Amino acid sequence: MEKEFQDYLNFHLEQTTKNFKKKNFRALIFDNKESAVEFLLNEVSKSESIGYGGSRTLQQIGILDLLRKEGYNLLDRNRDGISFEERSMIERQIFSSDIFISSANAISELGHIVNIDLWGNRLCAISFGPKRVYLFIGYNKITANLNEAIYRAKNVAAPLNAIRLNKATPCTKTGICYDCTTQERICGTMSIIEWCHPKDRITLLFIKEELGF
Repeated sequence: MEKEFQDYLNFHLEQTTKNFKKKNFRALIFDNKESAVEFLLNEVSKSESIGYGGSRTLQQIGILDLLRKEGYNLLDRNRDGISFEERSMIERQIFSSDIFISSANAISELGHIVNIDLWGNRLCAISFGPKRVYLFIGYNKITANLNEAIYRAKNVAAPLNAIRLNKATPCTKTGICYDCTTQERICGTMSIIEWCHPKDRITLLFIKEELGF
């Protein structure tokens, strides 16, 4: 990473974490994904139940495979051979888990977390339910303000996820949200979180790498 960009990135990360801390969030900065993963492993025990939300970032940092390999109590809704009924049951168990890990579709430097889901299971778990939440966030998710964060969630993250899931939606052809009514649509619920209660329940792990959509 060029020194000029590193200085620029450090300034914005420091401003972002400062603003989130004012809003009761726990916000930390990591030089790379390996140090962020190591931090999480030191925070959780194998006796605690761990749920997770769908996330390309989690795949890229390898945390789910590591938790499986090391024998953590992972509420694994995506394990091989799982039935629809089992997956649905696990998704509901996650709401009362000890730990929830995921990412965010967009972050505003002023202290907003913006996410879009189909039915909101990830959004609900981040907002309420699990005792502690950890969000792994690449620097590319950070925007200047709330309006830009909403735009990013709708016009960057959503189209890329629709492409990843092979959905026949207008955004997969144009890269722009059309607020479509197709049954293939993956955007049904949007959340904006700008205050953490209780204090430090949500930990934001900002990583100096480009990660996820």
